[in-house]
Amino acid sequence: MAFRLLFAVGGSALVVFAYGNVIGLNLLIMPLKSALAQVGSVLVRGNRVVVDTSNSGDTLGDWCALAGCLLAGIAAAILWSALDRRRDNYRSAARALFEVARIGLVVELIAYGLAKAIPIQMGYMTQPAHQLPLVGDLGLKDTLWTFMGASDAYSIATGLAEITAGMLLLWRRTWLAGGLLAIVAMAQVFLLNLCYDVPVKIVSGTLLATAIALTLPHWPNVARVLTNMTPLPPRRLWPAPGTRSVRIGAASLGYFVVLAHTALIAAIAVPAIIDMHSPRSPLDGQWEAISFTVDGVPAALTGQEPGPWANVAITDRTDYTSFVSQTPQGATTLWALEISDGTLAIRQRLSDTPTNIRYRLDGDTLVLTGTIDNHSIEGLYRSRVMERANSHFRLVQPGPDDNLPTS
Repeated sequence: MAFRLLFAVGGSALVVFAYGNVIGLNLLIMPLKSALAQVGSVLVRGNRVVVDTSNSGDTLGDWCALAGCLLAGIAAAILWSALDRRRDNYRSAARALFEVARIGLVVELIAYGLAKAIPIQMGYMTQPAHQLPLVGDLGLKDTLWTFMGASDAYSIATGLAEITAGMLLLWRRTWLAGGLLAIVAMAQVFLLNLCYDVPVKIVSGTLLATAIALTLPHWPNVARVLTNMTPLPPRRLWPAPGTRSVRIGAASLGYFVVLAHTALIAAIAVPAIIDMHSPRSPLDGQWEAISFTVDGVPAALTGQEPGPWANVAITDRTDYTSFVSQTPQGATTLWALEISDGTLAIRQRLSDTPTNIRYRLDGDTLVLTGTIDNHSIEGLYRSRVMERANSHFRLVQPGPDDNLPTS
């Protein structure tokens, strides 16, 4: 009965949340996810739920789908037990579940690892749009993303750990080492997602549970090795089901999925990282105000809205275009941006009518003029180098300056 529950509940969660996160398979699995979400929602909430097809993660529909996996899995296990009472073991089915879980875990580990090893997952946090907000104004997720994105070296190291775990899982003699490394890597990811409110808790939790389930039978031996005791005899995997040709075909299909998805992620990530860090115009960067007037009066003297834009950040890169304004008090506003000849069309919401701000570059000075809330504004800006640009890795730290106050 325990195995039937594991197979029905764990297998459905694995398919919906691990394989459902694989490019190309997500569209095929979405109908199953939607059906399970309705089952979970009706039984738990008493009504239906809208399922987000964008696969954004941790939506109400996702939690209802998880509840649906649990409830439908329990029902399936009970029915299975009633119809198959005479079977004395499920070793072949257990091996099949093991292989499906292993390949799914490998695909996700390598995919997420590549997104960090080719630092694209959090790399956009180094763009101008994310340099102006005060640390205290950042949400938990943005705080974590800023921390990870600030150091490519650390991002690459964490990505390589996930890739290594995935690669080790592929081979018969190293899969246990890969599974144990996957537990460490995914435990950190799951804990960060949980504590920093990153909306990938279900997927990371599923991958962590998968790594634990794969390695659990071998924990007694691992514990004896770590405590310097004589190991137990090695545990061998049960034979895979089907004929030799079926097993070879299934293994080939699994390796093909791993290679194809890895190649696809790499093909997407490499040009994306280039576009992410390639400014398209001199406007791209952070700018601090030299002067700012509202209706011809210095803004500091008006005491009315619109307040002065003490700093602005313009991101002008392929697929990353935005305008950020900052008040003297440090509050920032993110604007959608479209750049045309001499004009910045900005809007706070995509459905808003755009506000046109005229710009020109006079040498190193950026001049912005336009009308905000029926008031004429004009700002003169110079390029601003952020302190982070002067921070770098060093082995020898300079001595403290005793003349500076401590923070």
